[in-house]
Amino acid sequence: MIIFPKFLKALHTVLFLAGYLAIAVVASIIDKGGSPGLGLGIIVTATTIAAVLVFGQIFVRTKYKRAIKRQKQTASHATTAAPVTLSAQVSESYDHQARTVWSLIRTAESAVMLSDAQRAFTVPGTPAGVGEQQCFIGRDGSVSLIEVVGEESPWWATTRTLSPTGPNTRHTYRLEPTVTGCTLTVGIVLELQASAEWSPAHKAAWQTHTRQYLGRVKEMLAAQPTGPSTL
Repeated sequence: MIIFPKFLKALHTVLFLAGYLAIAVVASIIDKGGSPGLGLGIIVTATTIAAVLVFGQIFVRTKYKRAIKRQKQTASHATTAAPVTLSAQVSESYDHQARTVWSLIRTAESAVMLSDAQRAFTVPGTPAGVGEQQCFIGRDGSVSLIEVVGEESPWWATTRTLSPTGPNTRHTYRLEPTVTGCTLTVGIVLELQASAEWSPAHKAAWQTHTRQYLGRVKEMLAAQPTGPSTL
């Protein structure tokens, strides 16, 4: 893979020199044949063209090496730059107590009713509570995995997305009591490389998706009797 390009480069140089020498020989023959001006002109022209080609090749190679060096420096800077932390959140109030809402959203299986998941389950072998992992399979075949990194029932929980390639993503679910029930706030925090893109459109799309989730929670709660408070 390395020897072949080097061979072509050497062959190119040999052919270039051979061509130049051939032109010089022809010019010498013409010169001896009685046309010294024509022979000299041929040699001067050939020499000028050869010089332009050589210096042009050197110029192009220098520009190419500088461009590659700048590209590597840019990639290295993007990799080593401090990550950018971005966040967003959406809230919804319900006429139900916090424990009722918590019971609905806490289990992995509830994602089938509250989102576009076709199947959802707690990963076998993981503990209940902190360390619990939940797997979600979308209707499009996509698979996502989260881990509970903190919670206090029935008030809050924090999860992180388990992905070897995606950004460091955490979701928070916080319930706060109100006079008529409670308010659920869903938040997201992302750590992205400085070169990554997170436009207002991405944020708006996440907020729209989360509002749909919160709206679905309200629909599911409306189908249940309010009942007396258990808190």
